[in-house]
Amino acid sequence: MPAPTLHHRFRHASRHSLRLTTLAAITLAAGCATTPPPPPTFNAASSAEAQAATFIAPNKEAPKYMKKTGKLAVTSCNVMFAQVSSASASTGAGLFGEVGVNRAEAKVIQLYTLTGLTESQMQTMANSICTGAEDRLRKAGFEVVSSKDLNANANFQGVHKAGKKSPFEFKAGQSKYLVFAPTGQTVFDPRYIGVGGGLSQAFKQASGESSAIYEGRLMDELGADSVNINVLVDFAQLQSSGNAKAFQLGNKDSASVSGEVKLSISGDLSIKPKSELDCWTRFGKRECMLKAGRTPAFKTKLPVTTDEKFYKAVVNATTTGDKAAAVLTKGLSMISALGGVGGVSSTDVTRYNVEVDAAQFEKVSRKYIDGFLDMAFLSAKSNR
Repeated sequence: MPAPTLHHRFRHASRHSLRLTTLAAITLAAGCATTPPPPPTFNAASSAEAQAATFIAPNKEAPKYMKKTGKLAVTSCNVMFAQVSSASASTGAGLFGEVGVNRAEAKVIQLYTLTGLTESQMQTMANSICTGAEDRLRKAGFEVVSSKDLNANANFQGVHKAGKKSPFEFKAGQSKYLVFAPTGQTVFDPRYIGVGGGLSQAFKQASGESSAIYEGRLMDELGADSVNINVLVDFAQLQSSGNAKAFQLGNKDSASVSGEVKLSISGDLSIKPKSELDCWTRFGKRECMLKAGRTPAFKTKLPVTTDEKFYKAVVNATTTGDKAAAVLTKGLSMISALGGVGGVSSTDVTRYNVEVDAAQFEKVSRKYIDGFLDMAFLSAKSNR
């Protein structure tokens, strides 16, 4: 059964979502596949408590160490907005593929770019989301140190003095994200700042000035457990048939990428118990660090998605250069293969702009962000 064409996908798009598929094949057509059942859908009108187990997964430390937590201090709240979502797939010869066959390989790439939302508007959203998260923690039954008291604390200021400026640009392949902390704060989560930022933190730690050292001091001083909140707001869900691997056994003869313009919320909540701190005196100052493997975390098991329309239009933004390059590389790869030259490849790039209205984007995304946060906080509370 042939894969649906772009035209076919447009013609059968639902009112609230848009699916787009790109496919490349060399010698074999893709076979028919059974469509898996759709994942559960978050219902914003139902209680977060009833849905938490479906969407949130506690880590193995949660049952033991949540019982040791008490008053909470939100030391980090990061909101990551996807700017460019991408996926790729490629064909390739396997170790036990046909011997002596010259193949013309193919690679497909699909990219979605968010337009219509400025960095200033994203910062305002991040501020509101993080302020709301503090209130929602209280609503879930936790005692929370106020942001006003934290902002006035010298150790809290030290935590963010040692981090990276917000927004922080994070890249994964051709995908790009902007990570925002509340105004006046920075980004110090090692998953975002990477090796370079991690080395910088290591040097600061050696001198007692790293974010982790200041966070430990803050927990020790306030008698509070540290809370780190991370939220990802994505606007496209992409699926790929995968890329050929260097040492695969069989041939990979087809490559496909499909995407759906759909709002998706994911993230995690981690709580560092003050009871699990190791403390000592160095440079005339008291320092504290959390023992390894003592952090309860509550992560997205399934993303919170919605069919509510959050965009104005989806526009094919594939450039003339993209199209010309695709035609050229396909022609050259086929000519090379027919001429007995192996190892050649064609590349087909398709781009889409997802145009949003800032007010509508915020209205829809905030409803499901709050739903995700409520489920994460209630899951944490139930493990206490």
